[in-house]
Amino acid sequence: MREVFIDDWLFGALISLIMNYLLLWATGRILKKKQARWCRFVAAFSGSIYYFLLCLRMEIGAVGNYEMVFFIGTGTLMLLIALPPRSVKDFLRAIGLFTLLLVLTSGVTYFLLYPPFFSHLVAYNSWQVVLVNILSLLVVTELGWGLVHQVLLEKECLFPVRLSVNGNSSEFSALLDTGNTLVDPLTKHPVLVVESQVLQGVVPAEILALSKLMAEGGLPDNKALEFSPEWMARIRFISYTSVGREKGFLLGFRPDEVCLLEKEPKRLPPVVIGLYQFAKMGVEGKYQALLPSALLNGVY
Repeated sequence: MREVFIDDWLFGALISLIMNYLLLWATGRILKKKQARWCRFVAAFSGSIYYFLLCLRMEIGAVGNYEMVFFIGTGTLMLLIALPPRSVKDFLRAIGLFTLLLVLTSGVTYFLLYPPFFSHLVAYNSWQVVLVNILSLLVVTELGWGLVHQVLLEKECLFPVRLSVNGNSSEFSALLDTGNTLVDPLTKHPVLVVESQVLQGVVPAEILALSKLMAEGGLPDNKALEFSPEWMARIRFISYTSVGREKGFLLGFRPDEVCLLEKEPKRLPPVVIGLYQFAKMGVEGKYQALLPSALLNGVY
């Protein structure tokens, strides 16, 4: 009877869990697909169970000719759980990218662990292998898609913000955007562009409806411009240009206050809010506004 160390299988399953989780996360980020952490964990855990059962079946000699089918089936199941597809084409893109990341990461890992210019094998402990696997994934995703510096940039350039108007307030995350040079044509105040949906309940419904109408290229009639005198004094029309759109107008308004929520709230200089009506700004909803760098000059 041969002695079996199940703890080796368990540790291998843990490594599989970690790497599956990171591979699924990287796939979702590159494809800009929204992911739920618990779905990603369940998917990665299913892959670790496959690894443990593979070790068990290899020990008892139960690995057959259909093992590749089980392997591919497990990977497909993981992607279905972590990144539910909207179409067949969408799913095939996810499979292709996930497979590419897996192959490239495995190749870089093998090269780092067993470099061809070493004359003898080097012994690595289990945690060193884990770190090399993670390093390989970071190298692959950074060189191929710039994912690492993108995530670091978001961490450094995201600011929690609170907007207040007429006693109502909304809190959201804003990304520092040096390319946002929009200004209010009347006051020359910089424009903080905010997703309109995060201001529901703070801004009157008729204001949001007018903003949507303008974003779709429509022209407001007299009825659409029937606001209270207090809101009429706040309204601004902001001209802009962007990629794929020669020109357009954002509906904006003057808030009572906008603060950066750090250790102590810091009030921003006078600003105009531009209502953004298109697709979500940030991947996975990490930010809902674009903060012009000019606003920070009066704070820091």
